[in-house]
Amino acid sequence: MRRIRTIGLLAVLALIFSACGGSGTTTTTAAGTTTTAAPTTTAAPGTTEAPTDTTMAEGPLAEYGESVDADPALVEKALGPVTPSDEASWNIILASIARADQDLDQATIDKAIECWSQPECDTDSGGDLVMGYADGGGHVNVWRGVTHMEAILQALTYPEIGTIVSTEGLWQLDPSVHQGQFEFLLQYPVDFIVGYPDFPEMVYEQIRTATDAGIPYIPFSGGWVGLPEVHDFALTPGDGYLTVVGEDLCALGESFAEVLNREVGDGEVGVLGGTTGNALSLGWQNCHISALNSTVVNPPPDSSTVAGETFWLNDVAAQVVTGLLSSNPDIRGFSYEYADGMNSAWQALEQLGQPFPENMTLALRTDEQTLFCDWAERNVPGYRIFFSAGGNFQSRTAVTAAMLSMAGASIPPEIVVPHVMREVTADDCNPNRPTPAVSGTSLVPDSVLQLMFAGG
Repeated sequence: MRRIRTIGLLAVLALIFSACGGSGTTTTTAAGTTTTAAPTTTAAPGTTEAPTDTTMAEGPLAEYGESVDADPALVEKALGPVTPSDEASWNIILASIARADQDLDQATIDKAIECWSQPECDTDSGGDLVMGYADGGGHVNVWRGVTHMEAILQALTYPEIGTIVSTEGLWQLDPSVHQGQFEFLLQYPVDFIVGYPDFPEMVYEQIRTATDAGIPYIPFSGGWVGLPEVHDFALTPGDGYLTVVGEDLCALGESFAEVLNREVGDGEVGVLGGTTGNALSLGWQNCHISALNSTVVNPPPDSSTVAGETFWLNDVAAQVVTGLLSSNPDIRGFSYEYADGMNSAWQALEQLGQPFPENMTLALRTDEQTLFCDWAERNVPGYRIFFSAGGNFQSRTAVTAAMLSMAGASIPPEIVVPHVMREVTADDCNPNRPTPAVSGTSLVPDSVLQLMFAGG
């Protein structure tokens, strides 16, 4: 398991409340209304900025200081050869990628590392806005750390944002930890919040409070605050909170099923997910399982329970996979969001002295290099991997959606990120990646990744 940081409960509470003496200037408004924080065109030292000269810019979001002229190579890197989603969603996605500068100056890199390493930082832009970042997990695996950095780099392109405040829940099962994240951010106070609600049933009241106070909340990676068709506590995006950024989760699950139906047929498959209650796993699993021709060896008891709960922790994923294979040696496929977790499972299988399964097919969401390079090295006949994208950049889209909303733009209740399934090839293993556990589709430049993971 690749843990970046191990922090006990007391440290979590200290992280959440250590900045209570800080202050922030707010210009909070209801989502979708105009604030006095108009887009500017001059970045302070240590920030990076996409072109936002509203007197010269063209395009559907130009009046709000955003360009949709994203580098096609970065769009391809982040998403693959996708078909664009609906126009309102796609324009916001393009605007967020347009700000993804791959050639950062050293001052910006230093500031980004500072903000990534501390619960509170001053961006040095002189801006009045305060961005809150609330992650129910945190820097407990590489994916979370990289996604946090994506949001920070995006925030540094907005001179209006003067302070970034970050909290993490470390997947604690104590509701007060996750509730404390939001309560601290609301008391700080912040002007908007982005993040991932791992346990939405614990924080939906705090999110509703933020919305009622005019503080936009935008979860990414399909982080619905409960699924309205499944959970009694669910909030509806566009009403209970500003919007949700992510794939069409049902379509994602059906894409996984299409792969396994084609490659495994009516054979046996295992299904893995994150945490029960989170919408990402439930959203794709419910549609996935119903669309499968294959036999699921570990079906959930009901539509509100995640199959193969792993918390996206590598050691737990390894335990689940090796356990399923021990009792079901004929499994020929797995579906899961997290490629690096499957890599840990294969390493654990070797340690147990078990042979690698024959004709194995994986249908995955993320694209960590660990698994892909392991696949290339094994060169096992019949072993195939299909993936979508890591999705780290979606936190950038959440930041841009918040800034657009505060500039007066209308934001759709769902910002749908298109996806496409791709088969892994030898080209998908990049041995020169700063750390092999980083998704190949991340938009964090290597110069930043090298500093983030310099310790190994």
